Amino acid sequence: MPHPKLHQIRRLIDAGLTNTAIGQQLHVERQTVGRIRHELGLPLVPRQPLTVEEKWRQRTRELPGGHLEWTGDTSTGRGVPVLRHSGQTYTAGRVAFRIQHGADPTGHAKPDCGVRYCVAPAHQYDTAARQPVREPLVRYNSAEAKLAALTEATPDGHLAWAGPTTADGRQILTHGGVNHTAARVAFRARWGREPIGVVLPSCEYPRCLLGEHLDDTKARNAYRAMFSAVFGRTAA
Repeated sequence: MPHPKLHQIRRLIDAGLTNTAIGQQLHVERQTVGRIRHELGLPLVPRQPLTVEEKWRQRTRELPGGHLEWTGDTSTGRGVPVLRHSGQTYTAGRVAFRIQHGADPTGHAKPDCGVRYCVAPAHQYDTAARQPVREPLVRYNSAEAKLAALTEATPDGHLAWAGPTTADGRQILTHGGVNHTAARVAFRARWGREPIGVVLPSCEYPRCLLGEHLDDTKARNAYRAMFSAVFGRTAA
C-alpha cells in the first residue's frame, strides 16, 4: 500500500530537499523518506554546500535603477519570492534585509522602491520601519505649564496661540480631562485669581494671550468706574 504522503514526499524530493528536511516538514521518519527515495531510484541529496546568502545571490538578476529581480522559486498562489535551504523556507526579501542590516527584520520585509517583488537589499524595509513614528505623550503637571508649551511670543511683544482651535475660533486647552479657554488660563497665570466674566485682550493683537494684555469683566468695570470718576462720564 502506498505511503499516504507519497505524493508530498515525491514533490519535496524533486524540489531538492534532503531526507531529514522532508521528514521534519511532513512529520515522517527520515528512514521512510529514504526508503521511498530508494524505491523511486532517486539519488541522495548532497549536503548543501552554500550558505543561505550565497544561494540567494545565485538567484538574483540586476535590473536598471539598482533593483534586483528574483529568479528563484515563488510561493504557490501569491508569487512571493522564496528561498529553500536545508529544509527551511525563507522569503527572499527577508534574506535581503539580513544582508543589508546584519539582523533579521521585525515582522515582514518588503521593498519600498515601487518595484513589486524587488529583492535589492538596500530597498527592503521591515514592519517596524514602515510604522509611523509616534511622538511621546507629554504630560503637563498644570494647565499653566501646558499653556506655556502651546503659545509663542510674537516679535511685537504679544503672545500667540499655537494649540488647537474649535470651528468657531475658540482656543481650547485640555488638562486633566477638563477643557479651558486659553485666555482664562493665561489670565489666571498672570493675575493669580480666577477671572470673572469674559476675558478679552486689551491690546490690538487679535486673541493675544499675554497676561498683561488680558482683562476680565471685573477689571473692565473697574476701569470704567475710574474713568467716570476722573472725567465725569462713562468710558466707552
